[in-house]
Amino acid sequence: MTLAEQERTAAVPAAAELAYQRSMDRVLVHRRAVMEVFVTDAARLGEDRFAVAVQAPRAHAYYNDHTQRPALLDPLFLLEAARQAVTVVAHQWLGVSYDTSFLISDWTTEFTDLPALRSRGDAPDELVIEIGTRDLRRRGTRLLAATLDCAFVAGGRRAGTSVIVAGYLSRDGYQAHRAKSRGTVPPLSSERPDTRAGTPVQPALVGRERPGNVVLVDVERPGGPLALRALLDVPARHPAMYDHPLDHVPAMALMEAARQAAVLAAGAPADERYAHAFRATFGRFVELDSPVTVTVTPVDGGRHAVDFRQDGVSVCTAEVGVTRLPAVPAAHPDGR
Repeated sequence: MTLAEQERTAAVPAAAELAYQRSMDRVLVHRRAVMEVFVTDAARLGEDRFAVAVQAPRAHAYYNDHTQRPALLDPLFLLEAARQAVTVVAHQWLGVSYDTSFLISDWTTEFTDLPALRSRGDAPDELVIEIGTRDLRRRGTRLLAATLDCAFVAGGRRAGTSVIVAGYLSRDGYQAHRAKSRGTVPPLSSERPDTRAGTPVQPALVGRERPGNVVLVDVERPGGPLALRALLDVPARHPAMYDHPLDHVPAMALMEAARQAAVLAAGAPADERYAHAFRATFGRFVELDSPVTVTVTPVDGGRHAVDFRQDGVSVCTAEVGVTRLPAVPAAHPDGR
């Protein structure tokens, strides 16, 4: 039996004992609204191995707002589930205090078993995220950085993996870092105007139904190597992307923008497109008070390179893989 097989076998008993009856404390995942908490339980499997239970929402205004058919779990929900899971592990077992800021520098995710992510529809979807920790850097007892390897397990099947490289700053350390990198006190999202910065993309073209979940405006198709150019516009009062006031555009909003840009560049029909692979590097904070340009360049194999530029500097780069889903089979005449 290989090491990977041994790890999967060892994880089964603990995973089977995970509970889905109630959400974990919102403080553990840095959320203000209880409805934005998707982790329900967590267990330690070994010295550096953990399992976190996740329940998907059935009627969420953002994570259930998708048009792809067949209906799969929203990839942005799965990314948020991974973010919450590694945050729980950091607080409960890695000694990270609750007032610590998490800074993601690199994030790579790929969903390899899309049928396992098929939404049940008649009941909440539940999954387990298995996590391994490595490359822990500490100063004394304080954790400075870590790499967290995640595996999404749905219905007993490994549906994909995610690797998150994160740094951890104390409250004072974060404020000092922001002051040094920016030079002035940054505004909060709650202080920004609740108006669109331009003309939003039609929701259906990016696989969304609600205009409030669209984060790209003023799209252009310049031709040449660029598939499209747009401006980033994350609604300042968005209840999921800005669950609480922030002084920068969060990583999750940038990932949504990268997904929308790649799906839009892939072309219609968006309801048959699914973003199955993400690779992102977050080089700098994306400020709230300066325009951000989003450009997309096609890459081989259905992948799209997405670049976020602010004040003439690339602040985040991503590569998103988009696949075309098979059409939903027609119903049998007798209803089967």
